[in-house]
Amino acid sequence: MSETHPMAAQVGEVLKSLQQMASLITQAAADTAQAAATAGAQATPPFLAAPLAELAEGIAGLSDNLTGPLRRLLEEQQRLADLMAEWSEQHRRMSEQIAQWAEEHRRLTEQMQRLVKPVLEQAEGLAKTTRVFVEELRR
Repeated sequence: MSETHPMAAQVGEVLKSLQQMASLITQAAADTAQAAATAGAQATPPFLAAPLAELAEGIAGLSDNLTGPLRRLLEEQQRLADLMAEWSEQHRRMSEQIAQWAEEHRRLTEQMQRLVKPVLEQAEGLAKTTRVFVEELRR
């Protein structure tokens, strides 16, 4: 189909590398945070555990409230990209079909011209002969 611009391919590769690096950093940070959370929870005095748990749940909920719409937006963008790709493929197939119809129409038109042209020439000849005959009759 269409060719990708070389610069776009390079940018895509750089972004892919950055995404992989960010994924590794995120995983390492999550592992560290999990270990720190476990150690911190065990070291928290019992009277502070319940309010701290509520605060942590609120912060986690806030994070979900922020990331949820972004995730839905990304999913919608993916669906749109898939739909556009499908439309593009349908358009390509329809263009091919129309090109086939145009070629068939051209062939039929040429065939019709080959069949009809001699008949038209004969009709013109007959009309000319008829005019000559009529002129001779009127003299």
